[in-house]
Amino acid sequence: MKKAIIIGLAVTAFVALLISKQVTGNKDAPEMHIAEVEQGNIADSILASGNLVFNTQVQLRSEVTGRVAKVFVEEGESVTEGDILMRLDTTAFESEVARNKAVLRATEIDIKHSETRLKNIERQLSRQKELYEVGLAGQEVYENLQNARDLAKIDIEARREAYNQAQASLLIAEDRLNKSVFRAPMSGLLASVNIKEGETVIAGTTNIIGSDLMLVADPSAILAELRVDETDIAGIKLDQHADIYAAAYPNQPFTGKVINIGTSAKNQAGSQGLSFKVKVLLDATDRQLYAGMSCRAEIATSIAENGLKLPIEAIQKEDDSYFVWKLNADNTVTKTAVTVGISSDIEQALTSGVAKGDRIVIGPARPLSSLKEGDTVAVKNSPEKGAN
Repeated sequence: MKKAIIIGLAVTAFVALLISKQVTGNKDAPEMHIAEVEQGNIADSILASGNLVFNTQVQLRSEVTGRVAKVFVEEGESVTEGDILMRLDTTAFESEVARNKAVLRATEIDIKHSETRLKNIERQLSRQKELYEVGLAGQEVYENLQNARDLAKIDIEARREAYNQAQASLLIAEDRLNKSVFRAPMSGLLASVNIKEGETVIAGTTNIIGSDLMLVADPSAILAELRVDETDIAGIKLDQHADIYAAAYPNQPFTGKVINIGTSAKNQAGSQGLSFKVKVLLDATDRQLYAGMSCRAEIATSIAENGLKLPIEAIQKEDDSYFVWKLNADNTVTKTAVTVGISSDIEQALTSGVAKGDRIVIGPARPLSSLKEGDTVAVKNSPEKGAN
């Protein structure tokens, strides 16, 4: 009887041990994130940052110095080519025009006076010549009149040149008067108005940039001016596709194409590295964009179309080969060799080793690195694509 009790207790303990192993075994299985092999496009890209600018814009600067009398527009208004935008105080410019007109009239009078004097000298010379030929006038008087005639002709030429000079001065004064009124050079949007009534504008010279007054732009086309690191510039080509992420739309990229690649490197602000300016023309969009917005870009240097792909964290490397952990129906894993293609920041293209729909372990990183062939894992809710 005692022996039967001992045997019964042993059997019960063995069954309990098996149940405990089964339960604790499930509990000990690492919880892993799983992703399915998908089919789609993937792009190898270069990252860059920069700012948005208008594709077509004109910066208005003053060519004359003066006080602002009236500003007729405000920032954000739409204007048509030829619209008056602002006007300087024209008192000094109008006075300069009037003074040059008076100088021009005085020069005309001087020319008429000299021409009349020449005619009188020529009449006297004609009479003296007749008298000289018959011996009734001296040679000295005759030669003095000839010299006076020649000097009168020179005087007329000098006064005519003075007239031309006065006329040129008048044209300059009238041009300065015209430049005191600022008109829209193109139809578009007033992107900025940096001047107020009563302020003084400074004319631009060789060494001084004139006052920035207004910026007129065509808002229908926006550029992203990007700073591409010198180590990446060799991969940039015209017409490459780019995704642009503006600060106002961090998760909604705008698309565009590379239209210009700078040919000289510039120093990056706050860095010792060099960068090249690359311009990307954005495709038309209904979303509102503003010049000056900061942005980042992903410029596609190569694209794999309609291929197999996985989150990049799923790919493991061993020596010079790559593999993934494929999840079987019984939640065990199999080490599967794969051949990789191009990659983006978050996805890896695969050319062999897996099929669409295969379930692959992608993390977390620490338990993923410890997996062995045949290990059992517990499937955990997968994070959003791109998460670690």
